[in-house]
Amino acid sequence: MKKTAVMIDGGYFIRRIDYFLRKHFSGLTIDAAQLVKIIWRIVRFHLDSPHGRHAELEPLALYRIYYYDCPPLDKQIKFPLPLEGHKTPSTKNFKAHAPNVLRNELHEELRRNRKTALRMGVLSTTGQWQVKERRLKQLINNEVSWNELTNDDFYYEYKQKAVDIKLGMDITILAHEKLVDVIILLAGDADFVPAAKHARIKGVDFILDPMHQKVSASLSEHVDGVQSSNIVVAIADICKVQPTHKPEWWEAHVDRRREKRSQRAS
Repeated sequence: MKKTAVMIDGGYFIRRIDYFLRKHFSGLTIDAAQLVKIIWRIVRFHLDSPHGRHAELEPLALYRIYYYDCPPLDKQIKFPLPLEGHKTPSTKNFKAHAPNVLRNELHEELRRNRKTALRMGVLSTTGQWQVKERRLKQLINNEVSWNELTNDDFYYEYKQKAVDIKLGMDITILAHEKLVDVIILLAGDADFVPAAKHARIKGVDFILDPMHQKVSASLSEHVDGVQSSNIVVAIADICKVQPTHKPEWWEAHVDRRREKRSQRAS
């Protein structure tokens, strides 16, 4: 069987899960254990499911899951604007911020997870508040003025360090030492392209899973295939819920499942 490494850009993974939750599961919150189950669903999709001519190829066996991330911000930082009636801004406690609490819990789950390597970078010691993109466009177009902004129109931007370097080094080592035959990468940008080129030169089959985000032609040409698992179905199954905003293919998917259950029962 072909040894397969599944490599996950943690920040990208969380952003895409948040996207699917906002679009299809209004009000649903996911815990760390459920996120790990989603990761395993993605892994099984790539290892077990037929993809095109995949059924004719040698079966895949998991070598290891590599998850790349940074600890979440845990500082208390003053908001950019004071509340009405106050002279100075209040403080936001990022350590208690729900997404950051979830991120820490996910890291702990992954440390206990079988066949998983957690690769942690570090955070930049400095950051700054930025205007959210939608509001910035409105400012540029003179649709709103600066004095109409509130703290909700800002986000705190800080940089992760060493994450991309660790990912690139692991790809290079796995390929150079011939430790794996296949690499599945969950990511959405071109930072990994040099390492992917090296892996392909060494004979590694390099598959990109952008989690249904569109990738440019210049990016897809540097990998051996682009395949995304069905995140909506994974969330629905693992959380035992129906989408609040069903994709157009949802009813057909439900009908196929009913037919398969009927065939197994007969």
